[in-house]
Amino acid sequence: MNEQQLIQYVKEINETDSEINMLLLRKYTAIMELQLTSKQAVLIEHLNKHKRMTVSELANKMNITSSAVSQLVSKLDKEGYVKREINPNNRREIFVELDQTGLDHIAHYEEVELSIIKQYYSKLDMEDIKALRTIGRKLLAIVEADLK
Repeated sequence: MNEQQLIQYVKEINETDSEINMLLLRKYTAIMELQLTSKQAVLIEHLNKHKRMTVSELANKMNITSSAVSQLVSKLDKEGYVKREINPNNRREIFVELDQTGLDHIAHYEEVELSIIKQYYSKLDMEDIKALRTIGRKLLAIVEADLK
């Protein structure tokens, strides 16, 4: 495959992915809680994955300043998405974890994700699903290795 073909195929893949996301967003907007900004949603996803993190760990994962994370956490704390706790072993360090609204948000998101899987992905052959997973993992590994 030459470079022009590669560029064309990748653009088509990206365009298809974008169209799928737009269609799903249109369908699920009414039941999705869209009051979170993208950075707030990313912060919540990190906390869901890691359960409890410090402000500096979140800043590192999100590639933003600790001050920016503190502002996000403050707003999300007021809205009940997260809760903060001072580290008893290091009082300058603050632990952050999901609070009830954040847990509810994750549960709701997972319900929507399961609905999408059952309604759309289930119509693909298992071999296609496995190939999609394999390709996604390979591309992720390539990007991660390059960014280290």
